[in-house]
Amino acid sequence: MDELMFRSSQRIEHFQVQSRLLAVNVKEGLIIYINEGKLLIHKIWSSPHLDNFRINLKESTLRTISFSRELKVKIINIVNPKQIYIALLNVFGKKWTTRDICFACGGLIIGGIIGFSIGLAVKRREPILRYMQAIHCTNYMGPESITVVEDAFAPYKCTDYNVLVNVKAASVQLVDIQICHGYGRNLRRILQRMYSQSNADMPIILGRDCTGIITDIGSKVTRLEVGDEVWLTVPFWAQGTLCQSVLIQENRVARKPKNVGFEGATSLPYSGSLALSTLIEARLDSMNAEGKKILVHGGCTPVGCVLVQLLSQWKASVTVTCYRRALPVVHALGAADAIVIPEDFTPSDKFDSEINVQEQNEVILKELENRGDSFDVIIQTERYFELTNKELSQFLKIDGTIFSTLPPEIESDSNGTFSNFLLWLYVNLRYKLQSLLGLPINTYDETHLCSVTLDKLSQLVEDGYLQTVVDKIFQPQDIEIAINHVQSPLSIGSTIITFR
Repeated sequence: MDELMFRSSQRIEHFQVQSRLLAVNVKEGLIIYINEGKLLIHKIWSSPHLDNFRINLKESTLRTISFSRELKVKIINIVNPKQIYIALLNVFGKKWTTRDICFACGGLIIGGIIGFSIGLAVKRREPILRYMQAIHCTNYMGPESITVVEDAFAPYKCTDYNVLVNVKAASVQLVDIQICHGYGRNLRRILQRMYSQSNADMPIILGRDCTGIITDIGSKVTRLEVGDEVWLTVPFWAQGTLCQSVLIQENRVARKPKNVGFEGATSLPYSGSLALSTLIEARLDSMNAEGKKILVHGGCTPVGCVLVQLLSQWKASVTVTCYRRALPVVHALGAADAIVIPEDFTPSDKFDSEINVQEQNEVILKELENRGDSFDVIIQTERYFELTNKELSQFLKIDGTIFSTLPPEIESDSNGTFSNFLLWLYVNLRYKLQSLLGLPINTYDETHLCSVTLDKLSQLVEDGYLQTVVDKIFQPQDIEIAINHVQSPLSIGSTIITFR
C-alpha cells in the first residue's frame, strides 16, 4: 500500500513538473509572437509606401472638398432668382415680331403632341383578364366543397412549350373525390408553386383528363398545331381539366382518335393511361398474355373496362367482379366470366358502413372459393369494396402477382408544419439538383400520363382494339349529380361533363 502511494505521488510530481514546463514554454512562445507582431506593425507604419498612401489620401480628400465647394457655388448661381430673372429678361424682354410668336406657338404645339404621344406609348398596360366556367374544389371537406363558378380566371397566353386547349368534354374520376378529401394536399402545394401553376392553395380545378381543340401554341411546340383535336391528362397534383380552357405542357397532349367524338374519347386518357401502366408493370402484352388467367376486381370501372378489352384481345382468360347491371357490358368487352356482386348491399344508407363493406367482401371471397380458380395476375380497380392483398393472395398461382390501379396513399398528407417544411426543402433541393445535372424531373410527375401513352391509346382505338365506355353525360351545373353517380357502385365506365 505504501509503495502504491509512493509511486502515485511520484507520478503526480512528474505531471506537475511537465505542466510547469509546458506553461513556461507557452508563455515564452506568446511573448516571442507578440514582440514579432509589434515589430511587423512598426515596420508597416514606418513604411514609405504607407507614407505615400497617406499623402495620396489627403490630396484626394482635399480635391473632393474643393470640387464640392465649386459645385455648391454653381448650383446656387443657377437657382438664384436674380440670375433667372436676368436670363428670362434677355429672352422675353425684347420686342417680339409676328414671326417669333408663330414659331413659339408652333414649337409649343409640336412639343405638346410629341410629349402626349410618348406618354401614351409608355402608359402602363393593364393586365388582360379573361374568365371561364370551371368546377372548383374550395376546401378539403369532401364533395360538398365542389362548386361551379362562371368567373374563374382563364389562361390565354402560351409560353414556349405549352398549348392552350378549348375544352369540349372532361371526365369525373374517383381521384377527384379523394382530392376533395385532401388527397395529396401538401405535395400539391409544393409542386404547383415549383412548376409555377398556382401560388394559392385554393381553389383547385378538378378533372384529370379532357378532350378539346387547340387554340394557341407556344413558340417551341413542334408536334401540334392550332386547330388540332386533342386529348390530354394531368397528374393528381396539377390544376385540373373541368373548365372551359386549359393551358398545358406539350408532353401531356396528343391528337385524339379520329373515329370517336369528344365525349366518347374523354373516357380514355386518364383511365387508359393507368391501365397501360399497370399492364406494363405486370409484364403483360400481346406476346405473352394468351392463356393466362386474370382476375379484374371491378370490371366495370373506367380502368377495368380498358383492362378487360385489352386482355381479352390478347386472348387471356379474364374474370371480373361487377354488378348485375354491368353484366352485358363486361361480356361485350370480352370478359370470359363474371362474379356478380349482390345489389342488396348497395343502397346509400348501408353502402357507407364498414359492416356492409365487410359483408360484401365476404360474398366475393366465398364466390371465389367456391369456384376454386387460381389466377396468374389479379388487378384491383374497385375502391369501395377493395380487398386486401392477403385476402386475394389465396387465389393466386405460385408465381402469381397482385396489382392495383387505385391511387396510392401519400404519407405526407398527414404531415405537420415542421414535416411539411422538411418535405418542401427535400423536393426543392432534389429539383434543383436534377436540373443542375440535366436529369429528367419527373419524381412526382406520373410519367405514364404523357403523350407517348396517349398516342398508344389512340392507335388502339383507331385499330378497333379499344372501345370507349361512357355511362352518363352531364352539364357543368349538374356536377353534384355527376359526383353522386361516380360514387355509386352501380356506375359503368366513365362519367363525362360536357362544355359544349
